[in-house]
Amino acid sequence: MGSPNISKRRTTAFSAGTAAALAILAGATACGSGNADEEGRGPVAASTQKESLARPAKGPLDVAMRKTADQRKGFSLRDATSLGRYVSPAYAKKFKVCFEKEKPNLSAVVLFAVRNSETCPHKIGAEAKAGAKADATPDVVGTRLRKATEQLVLAGHAPQHIHVDVSGKAVSTERSWSYEVCEQTPSAGTPFSADLRPRLVISASCHRD
Repeated sequence: MGSPNISKRRTTAFSAGTAAALAILAGATACGSGNADEEGRGPVAASTQKESLARPAKGPLDVAMRKTADQRKGFSLRDATSLGRYVSPAYAKKFKVCFEKEKPNLSAVVLFAVRNSETCPHKIGAEAKAGAKADATPDVVGTRLRKATEQLVLAGHAPQHIHVDVSGKAVSTERSWSYEVCEQTPSAGTPFSADLRPRLVISASCHRD
């Protein structure tokens, strides 16, 4: 009827390939970096040994990342606010550092950041001061897949949480980047939540009634 007829086998194969491409696009595989998942697993929680307290920091996130790498330390990126948004190393120039925490036993640093347009919270995990529009799900229907995924990652969604279904003939991952987004969930304007799992339906050409 109005929904595309999507083959489950076709969707699964496509999504697996796109997940890897999304990780590369978002910089999730950048050397020495990462974001811990919702349960705290990952590079940040790899050790329960004694660690230093977080201290205030300031400056562009990309500069802080380079400084940390020059010191031969690993780093992990976290949202400084309570929203739990994914912070992509690929878009570090759009963020600034608010706090940093040393992980001496791991020779690593956790960098807590917010967008350049935002004000740093008074403490890690405090309520974000960004406007509702800034934290709403972007409208990506009608845009190409590459641009749509970039917007979702910038909105704070982790690449591995973005699912892509293809309507019609199966295509390669490379070709799919130029496909148009025909449907999206959640809908545009939905308030950001780290629990959301965006899903995009793409096609070579969206047919609208």
